[in-house]
Amino acid sequence: MNANAGKKTRPYWHVDAKWLTGILLLFLLNITFLVFILVQVTAPEQGITLLTTSLASSFSFESGGLDAAGEMEIIRQMIAESPDGEWQPIPGLQTVVRLEDIEGKTPREVRLWFFRQMAEPLYYGGVQGLADIMTDPDMQETLLEGGVGPLGFISAETHSRLLMIFAASGLVSLLFLGLLVLFSYRFGRLGSPGCVIFLAAIPGLLFFGGLRGWLNQMVQNPPPFAEQTVLARYAQLAADILPGTIQTSLYVYGILILLGLLLMSIALVGMIFIRERKAREPSA
Repeated sequence: MNANAGKKTRPYWHVDAKWLTGILLLFLLNITFLVFILVQVTAPEQGITLLTTSLASSFSFESGGLDAAGEMEIIRQMIAESPDGEWQPIPGLQTVVRLEDIEGKTPREVRLWFFRQMAEPLYYGGVQGLADIMTDPDMQETLLEGGVGPLGFISAETHSRLLMIFAASGLVSLLFLGLLVLFSYRFGRLGSPGCVIFLAAIPGLLFFGGLRGWLNQMVQNPPPFAEQTVLARYAQLAADILPGTIQTSLYVYGILILLGLLLMSIALVGMIFIRERKAREPSA
């Protein structure tokens, strides 16, 4: 009797379906991983921190950056000259500075403390939230008409939308992952998903790794502040706000690559073990 008579034959079209599903899953995972990182970046604590640093860096560029100490004495002098012990750094904005607010803080901490009071209403209320803490009608009108540009992306509303997009893309990715497992064979049911996850994570890891290298080089050779150019301004802004986002992204993509390698390694070891066991079995 033929020993292979009872073996279930794998449908030939499973191979084509596996490749097609794998390619589609690769595309879906790239979107899902990117959206997941955006969800992390726009989450309340990290989003407000990002907005705070962006605002502080933008307003501090001409004075020498976030760590420049030149303005601290001016702030103390203005507070001392104020009859109520308060100073309003930006006329038309409700935010005021008192001596106890800045005492014991570094220049960077003072700037981040001050601009966080603008970042929080901007994050939760958008442009209208920032306009609500303004006392100058002209400033409000200008802000509401012109907006805040790319900073408007970092908001509670954006975070909620990204969560819904991530949930949808995640569910579709899980569906295609299940199909890939179904169309794969034996240890390929581990190796195929591992390979797709690995390939989907590589572009992100290379991109953010290259971005970190560029930032490190820029920090070592910063553009002189005397050159008040658009390039120098945006380079300084990137150096202030991107390190946290890059670190989060590299961590996520690193974990995904390790997961992909682990699944492929298990599949490879399993295949070798099965072949070795078959080779040792006596032939009928």
